[in-house]
Amino acid sequence: MWNMKNYLFLITIALSLNLCSCEKDKLTEDKTPKFQPIEFVKIGGIDQVISVKGNDLSKPVLLILHGGPGYAMLPLFHMKLSELENHFIIVNWDQRGAGRSYSDDIDVSSMTLNQSISDAHELTIKLKNKFNKDKIYLLGHSWGTVLGIELIKDYPQDYSAYIGVGQVVNVIKNEQHSYAFALNQATTHNNSFGINELVSVGAPNNDGEYLNDKGYEITNKWMEFYGGSIFGQTSSDEVTDLILSDDIYADYKDQWSKGVNFSQQLFDDPNVWSFDFSRTHLDLSLPVYFFMGNHDYDTPFTLVEQYYNTLKAPRKQLVWFENSAHFPFYEERGKFISELIKLSDL
Repeated sequence: MWNMKNYLFLITIALSLNLCSCEKDKLTEDKTPKFQPIEFVKIGGIDQVISVKGNDLSKPVLLILHGGPGYAMLPLFHMKLSELENHFIIVNWDQRGAGRSYSDDIDVSSMTLNQSISDAHELTIKLKNKFNKDKIYLLGHSWGTVLGIELIKDYPQDYSAYIGVGQVVNVIKNEQHSYAFALNQATTHNNSFGINELVSVGAPNNDGEYLNDKGYEITNKWMEFYGGSIFGQTSSDEVTDLILSDDIYADYKDQWSKGVNFSQQLFDDPNVWSFDFSRTHLDLSLPVYFFMGNHDYDTPFTLVEQYYNTLKAPRKQLVWFENSAHFPFYEERGKFISELIKLSDL
């Protein structure tokens, strides 16, 4: 016979089932991690900013080292390559003195190659601990590839693989090749104004020095003008504009620009001008992949190809992007995504 006790029993069962269902839903939701747009992390004694994106904490961590120096790009991979977040935990980092990590209080004397490497490795250890990983993946772009090669040489135990995009091999040879390309293109196109500007600064000597301090600016201008930075375009401004359109930088554009200028202090470090990976880093103990645009004259592809041919590594691959120059992750993002996903299960 049904009585009040029976009804109370049924209500109790219903509530229990509903509670279990809620707990199950909560667990399902929790599988997709929630990250803040940016995080401030103490690195090398100062606050620096990272942005973490990813849909599965079981996936490998990929730390991205931006170029420049000072060319901070926290939101770019999320804006243009978000599919990678299904395969990696993507960590973008504004390096010391760059982007949201810029501060008027940073000691200029700390802007050195060795400090940059130390910062990157300290962040590596923090990420390994945070996400409970034995190793992480490392991707460097342009200037970031200088840090990347040094890191995998000195700390191979911390990294699963290295991807160099727009790999730098030797800064001085890099500058000489960029200048030669710019002058050749200006001559081919009968650009008397460009020729005169380039001749006025002279070709960089074996110390990387021009006749005057406008040499780097003028070489870069004409190298970009002839598609050496973005294939088929006269500058890379569209990438910068996209980066700065995101909320992360929208109210910090002045800070971003200050960071670019401040980061040029790194070129005062003699170590930046003296390294030559084609002589000193020929034997690396983990997989190495170079993603190179076939029209890259910012970090000239010929130097990378020569380095690759002499490099020894457990596994290596040179991936060409036929319709790209210095920004294949922007210029050919579909291919870039597919090539990077192939490496996610190493």
